[in-house]
Amino acid sequence: MDDTLRQFEDKRSVFEEAGIHPNGISIPQIHSLQHYHELVQLFGSPNGLCSSIVKSKHIQAVKNPWKRSNKHQALGQMLLTNQRLDKLSQYRADHPAEG
Repeated sequence: MDDTLRQFEDKRSVFEEAGIHPNGISIPQIHSLQHYHELVQLFGSPNGLCSSIVKSKHIQAVKNPWKRSNKHQALGQMLLTNQRLDKLSQYRADHPAEG
């Protein structure tokens, strides 16, 4: 990633020379990418970019309901399963003493 950013920095003058951006290119996101590699090493992946949470939600919302379906027109069954599981989860949250 660092090499790619360096290449971009070296070649972005083409836009200025071609008259596309006569005053040069100043993109704040590009500047922030220069610090990205170091910040990931220091603090880990940014919020929302870690795939483990997405993967676990996918398993919970798609794979497990798929296994419970009879595989014939499964989408409706999967949605109903998720709806029922959500209601059970909400009931348990509202009534913790009942388990």
